[in-house]
Amino acid sequence: MLQTINDKAKGWVAYAIVIFISVPFMLFGIGSYLDNGEQVNAATVNGEDIDISAVTNAALQQKQRLTSIYGTLPPQLDDKTIKTQVLDELVSQELLKQSAAEYGYRASNDEVGEMIRGMPNFQKDGQFDETTYQQLLTANRLNPTTFEQQTRDGLTLQHMTGAIANSGFVSKQQASLYQSLTEQERSGQTYTLKAADNTAKVVSDAEKVKAYYDANSDQFMSEERVKLNYLLLDQAEMVKDVDVNEEKLSAYYESTAGNYRTDEQRKVAHILVSVAKYGKEAAEKRASDLHAQIVANEKTFEELATSASDDTLAADSAGDMGFMALQDMAAEFATAASKLAVGEVSEPVLTDAGYEIIKVSEITPEVQADYADVKDEVESAYRTAEATKLFYERTETLQTLAFENDGSLDPAAASLNDDIKTTGWITRTGGEGVIGQSSKVRTEAFGEEVLKNGINSSLIEISPTVAVVVRLNTHSEAAVKPFEEVEAEATTAYINDEARKLTLDAGNALVAELSKSSDWTALATVAELKSEDVQPFEKLKRNDRKLAPQVTQEIFKTTLVDDKTSFTNTVLPNGDFVVIGLSSVSDGDTEVTKGGLTSFNTDVARREQAALIKSMREQAEVVINESSLE
Repeated sequence: MLQTINDKAKGWVAYAIVIFISVPFMLFGIGSYLDNGEQVNAATVNGEDIDISAVTNAALQQKQRLTSIYGTLPPQLDDKTIKTQVLDELVSQELLKQSAAEYGYRASNDEVGEMIRGMPNFQKDGQFDETTYQQLLTANRLNPTTFEQQTRDGLTLQHMTGAIANSGFVSKQQASLYQSLTEQERSGQTYTLKAADNTAKVVSDAEKVKAYYDANSDQFMSEERVKLNYLLLDQAEMVKDVDVNEEKLSAYYESTAGNYRTDEQRKVAHILVSVAKYGKEAAEKRASDLHAQIVANEKTFEELATSASDDTLAADSAGDMGFMALQDMAAEFATAASKLAVGEVSEPVLTDAGYEIIKVSEITPEVQADYADVKDEVESAYRTAEATKLFYERTETLQTLAFENDGSLDPAAASLNDDIKTTGWITRTGGEGVIGQSSKVRTEAFGEEVLKNGINSSLIEISPTVAVVVRLNTHSEAAVKPFEEVEAEATTAYINDEARKLTLDAGNALVAELSKSSDWTALATVAELKSEDVQPFEKLKRNDRKLAPQVTQEIFKTTLVDDKTSFTNTVLPNGDFVVIGLSSVSDGDTEVTKGGLTSFNTDVARREQAALIKSMREQAEVVINESSLE
């Protein structure tokens, strides 16, 4: 829980900049605040340095963002990959900054001031507050000069990228042509040769399988894995150890007696006159008239609640709303209902729902349960409350001692009077038990602190009532599994691979024959032909999901010649060979709406920006410090 609080207490400045300036990876002079020793550079861009601490911090933020989205990082996104991606973004940002300076872009003092004054974090009651501004900057180790310069830099980049975006232009004629292509519809047929149908034709032996295993050893790798030493705090286990006696339970009952009290309940009914329906004055008059009829005994409450109430649901039961406690009613309704004796009807009361006439038909008094009758409940609640306190205390102790003695769990174990335990093997994707199944634990286990630096992890909150600190016990790199261990797996892989080859050969031969005649007559020669493997596609569009995306992509890469069927093919990931026969192409609508033209211009603007950065990267002198990515 403390780690969660710590995580959520960060990043408000980053959010403010991203939301209000829209410049990716806007970092805040982190190096000057975090790096108290010799400065180490991650890269140099045209002579300007990018500090390694900026990369480290941005990578951490990216990991936290991805973890919050996906629960755990994909295996391919290790620390080095994330740092590489982050550094690439920072290089691009530095190039944009240099280009902005070269071409004379600079945000004015008025723009910077307006931007900062408009940030909600610095406001009170909708107005900029100087004290709040100073306090928040101080809390985030920033001074006004630094923050204002960073805001200016962000606005300056926004000006330049905005100018680039505005230079992108698409004529209506070009947009019409583009729309015609994107909305194009294509028809034809596909025929699928299934790789699974050829597995029975493959003859395998140990020698062939071993040769396949040797040539494709990367398919038979064990996962990188770790064993972890850990100290686990589980509130559910602490419940069992709480010291309980009659004196403590009796005192707890007295202090929480309200939890064992059944509140007074009133059975109420109402007649509702809706202000939204009639307007306030007309609704008030209608409610008064209805009340007058009840008082004069012209109509009963129940008759009017059935025929005249705007609460149509309650009207079916003469306005009955059932038993309710006063605290569960709206304030005005509760005040009126509390004054009524059984059988009494209130005057019209204005509530959020409208004007209501209320009747109380039954009252059940408040009941306080005797201690003896709820003793088991009291004991359970007492144990939970005490265990919660103990969990918080022990969590604080574990977090503090594990941090202060990050080279060992022994001091924390001694203070907690607990034994250090060891997990079974855990990979980046899973493991046994509450430890191995936690994505938070796996992220820490394969992170820089635990795996590379060999120190204790930070406190990991597996759930609100379970927390753990881990450290590395054993690390096993990914390695090729012995042939004897995976022979059956290798045999299956060999057979599937050979079946794919047979399917590919048969498919290529069939496409060659079909292309000669420009029709499907050659399909009749296929001995294993199954009608369900021939599928028509009608008016297929580029973004349709009727076919596999790979098949749709190939269909729209094919050119129709002389209105004859054009044949092509694609191979699916499972080895199936799909023969494609394209028979007709219909262009889409050429009439472009105003919104469509705007969309095309936006797309061109993005490409212009991407082209600018690509050009700058090609011309720039960029030196990457590879060791900074480790």
